[in-house]
Amino acid sequence: MIAQFRYNKNASRYQLTNQLEYPMPNATLSATEKQQRRVEAAIEQLRVVVVKSRGSAAVAEEAASAIEQLNALYAEIKDVFTAEDVRYANVLRGYLGERLAAHEPKAAHTKKAKRKGDKLDHCWRCKTPVDERFNDECPSCSEKAYKWRVCPVCAACGCQRAGKVLI
Repeated sequence: MIAQFRYNKNASRYQLTNQLEYPMPNATLSATEKQQRRVEAAIEQLRVVVVKSRGSAAVAEEAASAIEQLNALYAEIKDVFTAEDVRYANVLRGYLGERLAAHEPKAAHTKKAKRKGDKLDHCWRCKTPVDERFNDECPSCSEKAYKWRVCPVCAACGCQRAGKVLI
């Protein structure tokens, strides 16, 4: 439960209120509200891991667990996720990949040329330039006309764009 702050005009500042953002534990929630709370909690868990990843790469296992949980939740109750939830989760996943990669030793990478049909010369999610590390192609979202590369930093491919997986 998160406490709320309200602006007090008389005091010209924000003050903590006694009201809580979520209803009391004995309040009855509908099934949809319970599912929305599960989604919010899973996204918040990923956000916390992203913040922790700024300081150390030791959170990689916790991050993988949070991502797995969020993808499982998306597969279970896809219709509860709003477009904003999907965008925010992908932004967080991009930041997580960047931050974990920043803790690895620096290495020079040779850039690859754009292929026919490529619109970007970098990952759409984490902005990693396409280089020799982009070797894998996603078998589930690639088609005969276009083969999606899998980003080595954040594991982005075309599955997220197609809505098959969340992140």
